[in-house]
Amino acid sequence: MKTDLYTKIILTIIAILLLLNLFKPLPVNAYNEQTLNVNIKGINGNSIYGQELPVKIVK
Repeated sequence: MKTDLYTKIILTIIAILLLLNLFKPLPVNAYNEQTLNVNIKGINGNSIYGQELPVKIVK
């Protein structure tokens, strides 16, 4: 199959943009080694400490 000029231009642009992505600096948060607390402490302003929460599992 013969590749036309349009396809070559588009593939060249994609290749250039992919190469430019290599030189982007990483966000500052990528170097941050602090942990994030994701524990649920309350729902709708009510504390859930010591309570059981129903969990519905759906297939």
